[in-house]
Amino acid sequence: MEAAAFALLVTESVTGAIAAAGLTCASLWLHLALHECGHLVVAKLLRLPVVAVRIAPFNGWRNEVAVRPSPSMPALPLRMVLFNLGGPLTNLCVATALAVASTSTGTASTRLTLLCAAFVGALLGLTNLLLPGRSTCSDGQNVLRWLRAPAAARDGLRAGYYQEEVIRALRAVTRAGGDVHRVGIQARADEAPLLALAAYQQRLMAEATPSAELITEAERLAALARAGSTDPAAAAAIGQTLSVQFGLWYLYAAVVAGAPLERREVREISELARIAARTQPRVLSARIAMSLAHLLNQRPEDARSLLLDVRPGAEPVDLCAVALLLRAAAESYLGNHNDADHLLHAARADYPQLAQLVAAIRAADPAPPLFAPVAGVVIPRSRTGGRRRPRSAAPPAPAAPLRRRGP
Repeated sequence: MEAAAFALLVTESVTGAIAAAGLTCASLWLHLALHECGHLVVAKLLRLPVVAVRIAPFNGWRNEVAVRPSPSMPALPLRMVLFNLGGPLTNLCVATALAVASTSTGTASTRLTLLCAAFVGALLGLTNLLLPGRSTCSDGQNVLRWLRAPAAARDGLRAGYYQEEVIRALRAVTRAGGDVHRVGIQARADEAPLLALAAYQQRLMAEATPSAELITEAERLAALARAGSTDPAAAAAIGQTLSVQFGLWYLYAAVVAGAPLERREVREISELARIAARTQPRVLSARIAMSLAHLLNQRPEDARSLLLDVRPGAEPVDLCAVALLLRAAAESYLGNHNDADHLLHAARADYPQLAQLVAAIRAADPAPPLFAPVAGVVIPRSRTGGRRRPRSAAPPAPAAPLRRRGP
């Protein structure tokens, strides 16, 4: 109402005031679209891989230009800073052009419309840039992240890509588990464990990062899997999901973040994997879960033996790729480097982040410890003679976004 009254006061015309107010509102749509176009143009100029462009100006949360740069890309921090500045600077440039254009027009209605549109553009650009807050949707927040801690931002990208591969592996486990494992389809109202697993899977697929609430839900599911009253098939589905999910997270934490597991955590993964293996000992997803448990327990011979019959290209392809990479990790720990290299080459295209993790194990001398030693146990020495200092294990937290969402 105040804006309409102001427009009426300036234009001294009801029709002019309505037109000015309507065009000002419409200019917001234009500024939102130009904001994303600015990001897109900068991404193309800087050769950042663009994977998605969505512009829905009347629902600002869906506006985005999604990029997927390689963490090893040269000058990545500078590229990402310029990319995130592209949208706000486009808004400010357009606002300046509109303000200059308003000085060369003679009618009050046109002048008011241009000035209001310039104000909207400037406000959009400055708010998104200068009020970063904590949201990963904010260009200002992303600019600060890449300026303040570029190494951490690179690590965040790697962890985020790895998290995507964990989700992909879990989807493959679900697809391969049969009707009972497809909990969202077959679960009945009286099957509380399956319904709980269905809700957990949906939340896991929707969340970009593992949260404290998700960990709490996982603990409740683990208790259901251990309960004697739980149907064995449901317990096996829960055991496979949790052991593969947390096993892959902990493998990343130990190898990449240098945070080996505590023995308690190894026992929990092993217990969940055994629940799956007891019910479905020959199913590939259950063997993968058990192999992960053996690997984290630093029993590479047992991890390898469970996956010896898996061949490249066999069905299901996604699960076979995970199996090949886990076997490559086991071969690396056993010193069979030629076999590890062959397996890495066979599966690299399917899970590149997991393949890089296994390659890091393959290249390390000695291989990184996967769980923290207890008191009285000698810690392996590195090449330089220094002792590795274990840290408490924790799943990776891929906080850096894989996309830049709209204002």
